[in-house]
Amino acid sequence: MNVFQALIQNGKDPVLLLLVQVGLILGFSRLLGMAFARLRQPQVVGEMLAGIMLGPSLFGWLFPHAWAMVFPATTLFYLNVLSQIGVIYFLFLVGLELNPRLLRNRGHAAVVISHVSILAPFLLGVTLTLLLYTRLFNHAPHMQFRSVALFIGASMSITAFPVLARILTERNLHKSRVGAISITCAAVDDVTAWCMLAFVIGVARAQGLRSGLITAVLALVYIVLMFFVVRPFLRRLQYLYERQQRLSQHLVGLMFLLVLVSAYITEVIGIHALFGAFILGAMMPKGSAFVHAITEKLEDFTVILLLPIFFAYTGLNMRIGSINNAEMWFYCGLIIFVACLGKFGGSTLAARACGLGWREAGAVGILMNTRGLMELVILNIGRELGVITDAVFAMMVIMALVTTALTTPILHLVFPKEKMEQEESGDAGGGYSVLIPVAMPSSGGPLVQLADALTGTDDPDRRILALYLKRPIDRDAYRVEVEDEPPEQLRPLQPLLEQAKLNSIPVTPVVFTSRDVASDISRTARMRNVDLILMGFHNPVYTASILGGTVHRVLTGSDSDVAIYVDRAVTAPSRILVPFLGSKHDRLALELAGRMARNKKVSVTVLHVVPPGHDTREHQLNAKTHTDRIFGDPTQPL
Repeated sequence: MNVFQALIQNGKDPVLLLLVQVGLILGFSRLLGMAFARLRQPQVVGEMLAGIMLGPSLFGWLFPHAWAMVFPATTLFYLNVLSQIGVIYFLFLVGLELNPRLLRNRGHAAVVISHVSILAPFLLGVTLTLLLYTRLFNHAPHMQFRSVALFIGASMSITAFPVLARILTERNLHKSRVGAISITCAAVDDVTAWCMLAFVIGVARAQGLRSGLITAVLALVYIVLMFFVVRPFLRRLQYLYERQQRLSQHLVGLMFLLVLVSAYITEVIGIHALFGAFILGAMMPKGSAFVHAITEKLEDFTVILLLPIFFAYTGLNMRIGSINNAEMWFYCGLIIFVACLGKFGGSTLAARACGLGWREAGAVGILMNTRGLMELVILNIGRELGVITDAVFAMMVIMALVTTALTTPILHLVFPKEKMEQEESGDAGGGYSVLIPVAMPSSGGPLVQLADALTGTDDPDRRILALYLKRPIDRDAYRVEVEDEPPEQLRPLQPLLEQAKLNSIPVTPVVFTSRDVASDISRTARMRNVDLILMGFHNPVYTASILGGTVHRVLTGSDSDVAIYVDRAVTAPSRILVPFLGSKHDRLALELAGRMARNKKVSVTVLHVVPPGHDTREHQLNAKTHTDRIFGDPTQPL
């Protein structure tokens, strides 16, 4: 142990020290991220907080000697390099998954709200700088008011597109009017904010008018070349991938090299390396297997390893002790208030003016106020450029955390789940309806055939819903692509949909993310007003009961009738046996058999079972009454 401490303290083995630092960062960020996910917060909030807690604001404050030993100032350079590489590739991923379809044909409301959600916080940020400049920037005379004001305005205007997308998908709001408007506005904000930031960086780095004009001209030339030279070249790479049907190491290496080259060019131009990575990602052909393959190759390493290092490096540079009196905390609260007023207030009023109700407008404003990781990226750029002080940096980081953490709980209050269910339950028809939750793709074909027999081809109003509940994936917190029903989401339903198409069975697929499968099956059945939940039987993991696990919870928690199908490889039922004891469950089984007999012309045998000691005549009478009611008159509604 003494040898280990000596190695770290003396800094004689930087590789060993870096391994300790990265291991500590990775482990702590994963633990805190999972804890925040259990609290229904985006995991990225926990990871951001973990990085700050490892800095001097908590770890260094509680254990100064240990913190100085683990994170000596001489080693921060290595963490900075790793974090910058991570952010470069992360911005490439953000641009890679930014779909231009989100920016087109989204209506008047999205255009107005997106513009107001940028202009309002930008103008308020510039106005706030007039108040804070002499109070917080007077000890740094080299900071020009113009650069500071532009930067504060730009940082107030940002919306964390990836985090917003995660919140929408987790609450299944991405197909609602609120979700469609919010995601469109966030996409517009993202593109506009990065263009605005590139301008601010160019102004901050420019040495006079001549230097600024050169930067502007070079940036314009770079954009033109990206559109007319690099973009066609990327499409050729896509064709190469489609021809080879695999992503070769040479192709992966070429893409990684292109990211670095683009980042290098924009850094040399004077508009920062991150802008080059983002633009290259935006130039990639969208919605293709090539893009998804590149994303899968790059995403895990960037998100799981490199981004937590960026959060930690941010935390190591954040000194909350610089906010050391009541006046400074007042300014911190003022920054948070102005940030929320600009984003939430501007977006809400704009949405209301475009015809949305106050509840919907408030939901849009809350979502647009999410800043998250993108804010930290911008703040680190500002600190690097020297346009913000350590105190302002700490205040703005707190603002990013507060606005992101408040999004989910306030959204639950303003736009509760009950309200969402009310809006989504408007598709109920008059015919018989069946919900098929699909856990195993192979069970989909037999289930849809059975549902077809139960609903009947003679019922024009029948409804068959195929439900697939996705498990949430950690890295979705950083994904921005929210498509309606991308092919990979419908893949588990493919056998069911193919069988339905083959037999001309009308099926509506329903796909969304779920953290509680049983509850969401019951909730969907209630929302869609279905008559029957038809589930396949699967061996429970944690119980030996044949009706345990999710099946048991749906059976006991659903308002709809529930049928469990055990697949015995029977292609088409022709004879049905219904054991009848007289209970309500037996009566439902008899009704279902009657529906199948009417629709598929199968023969049904009712086996009346009388327990010992009961009056035989009474039970025979009940059995005959129910059987005659169901099978005696084909026109009798079931």
